[in-house]
Amino acid sequence: MGDSMALAELTERKYRCMDVCAAIRLRTDWRPPYALSTALGLLSIEMPRMSSPPRTGRRLRSGMVNDSREHIVVAVPHANRKYRVNGVDAVVWRFPMETVTVERQFVCTSPACTWAMFAAHLDLGELIVLGDSMMRRDGRLRRTTVDELELYLDGAEEYARREGEEGRPCRMFKGYADCRRALPVIRQGTDSSMETRTRLALMRYGLDCPRVNYPVSVGRGGNTLYLDLAYPEFKICIEYDGSHHAGQWLNDVRRRQLLEDAGWKYIQVTSMDIGDAAAEADLAGRVAARIYEVTGVVMPLTERKTIRQVCDARSRHRRPMYIRLGFTPLLDPDGGCR
Repeated sequence: MGDSMALAELTERKYRCMDVCAAIRLRTDWRPPYALSTALGLLSIEMPRMSSPPRTGRRLRSGMVNDSREHIVVAVPHANRKYRVNGVDAVVWRFPMETVTVERQFVCTSPACTWAMFAAHLDLGELIVLGDSMMRRDGRLRRTTVDELELYLDGAEEYARREGEEGRPCRMFKGYADCRRALPVIRQGTDSSMETRTRLALMRYGLDCPRVNYPVSVGRGGNTLYLDLAYPEFKICIEYDGSHHAGQWLNDVRRRQLLEDAGWKYIQVTSMDIGDAAAEADLAGRVAARIYEVTGVVMPLTERKTIRQVCDARSRHRRPMYIRLGFTPLLDPDGGCR
């Protein structure tokens, strides 16, 4: 399982995508907005894991544009607006076509519109991953907000209602219901898709949603570290470690030492812990064991839930774990990014 993509790699793919788009523009005057994987490439947003390809006549690859042989994807409002252009695949999007312009020349669907378009091709978990990927803590990769995603869905619903009133029945787009389910679980200020998948894995076994990028002051200088995932009420942090070069590894060792010196229980997660039910169950068990070490009370885990069950309001609105365990929080559980 691959690790998340960093700014440098996303930027490189963006310019590679721009090169392919520019080459195609020399061959045609057709200018529909770029969409789906091409929009993600232009916007420097990490591609989620696809469950089904869009119906473009060709399979949309799970990666972004890699070279001149990769097809560009555009969006049109009606099938009769499609044209045959070598290297270009068109998808029909009947709903509001919000657009943004990249580098003053490449028009693509907005992040919110792109997220909605992907809903038909992603499972619910990856729809949440994509939403998180669009609103990174790094401002250079922050493309939208939860409010903007919700506003787009509201606009699409209003469009369908107006169409129906004017005698043009219009069903909501495939995946609309999943978009609504995903919104309360999406978090702004994340750093990687693997952190999101780790967060969802813990929630599948009945653990509360951990805080994202919780700020902690450590060391004599009071330097602020942002924890990938944290249960501050128990001073437990969960850090996803991808493949690093030697210098990064040394920094991570120092980071762990600072956190443990400050009284945090540190849980390291790698790609081996995510994506497999047994491995994710073991990970949830490790977190529950640390909670027991802190509280002296057993934190019962549930049977593995579906992501849809995780998104259910009854799961999200339970009393926090520390209240259920009768434990006084060690730190403010609401002090981090929500």
